[in-house]
Amino acid sequence: MAQINWNQFKYFKSERPNPMGLDNFQLLLEFIRSFYNFVNPDDIFELLAEDDLSRQMLEKRGISDSAELEEYLYKMLHR
Repeated sequence: MAQINWNQFKYFKSERPNPMGLDNFQLLLEFIRSFYNFVNPDDIFELLAEDDLSRQMLEKRGISDSAELEEYLYKMLHR
């Protein structure tokens, strides 16, 4: 499985316009979808769960499995 490239994420975050005011976790999800081309919540959750910082982001939002991440993504896209 891939690992999150935090340097690429920082670059992505600095270059991406953020008119909707997304937080770092939401930007990280956008980064994973565009940089790694992951769209499956199972794959995204697995990637996030392997990294300490992103695991803390998951815990902060009460996301403990891919189904909860899928629900979060759904809410994020339909706000």
